[in-house]
Amino acid sequence: MSFNPPGALTSDGWNSFNEEFHLKAPIRYWFDNDFKKIFIYPVKWTYREIADWVRYRTHDRYHIVKTGLPPGYSEVDNTMLHVNFNLLKDFVEIQQATREYWSDDVSKTWCEQHMPFYRVFYPFRRPDLGIKHLEWATTLDDPSLPPHEQSVQQAKHAREVLILYKWWVEGRPGRVAVEIHHPTNSDKSITDIFSSKFKNSPEYRKYRDDLDKSAKQEERWDNEDDKMLVRLMKIRRGLWT
Repeated sequence: MSFNPPGALTSDGWNSFNEEFHLKAPIRYWFDNDFKKIFIYPVKWTYREIADWVRYRTHDRYHIVKTGLPPGYSEVDNTMLHVNFNLLKDFVEIQQATREYWSDDVSKTWCEQHMPFYRVFYPFRRPDLGIKHLEWATTLDDPSLPPHEQSVQQAKHAREVLILYKWWVEGRPGRVAVEIHHPTNSDKSITDIFSSKFKNSPEYRKYRDDLDKSAKQEERWDNEDDKMLVRLMKIRRGLWT
């Protein structure tokens, strides 16, 4: 008996296979199991630990989070909003896109297939593939699919991720602020911009109206930011690949 392991078994099946392997071919079992545990795995794990130590401090620095903000000072509330949604952006455009990229219907260059360090110099980011993968995931609750292919929770989660992502990259940047017309004291008869006559002028009243509209708009936008950030926090445990 060759004891070649099958492609897949249940946990009980693997237990039965190993018991029979150990009983009928103890020497081969020792080389295939105990020998690896004693001599191979310690070296392999040590090498992997060293490689991971270097990798996590050079290329894959997961402990460092980018905000996506331009250089300059930012209040904590603004930074908090941007850093969380920038993580969502990376999740869609890198992680979900990578899953779609390695599917059979996406062509790859020779460098991408055969050069292990290619992505060190050319970081991967494909928003189109990330959206494509999520759009596919939204169909997983289709009742026409076989039961074993359905995933209602995954489809629901994918729809929410798409909503939040598109709001961040399209909706929010597309906001148009109220234009504020600053008074210029164009009426030469009004010499003092602090005079009651100037403050009662149409130009000044327009300026005050614009300020009020702008303040209300900022309040609506802040409330919308809060609402979307809360929605993001509610799905954060599903943001994994």
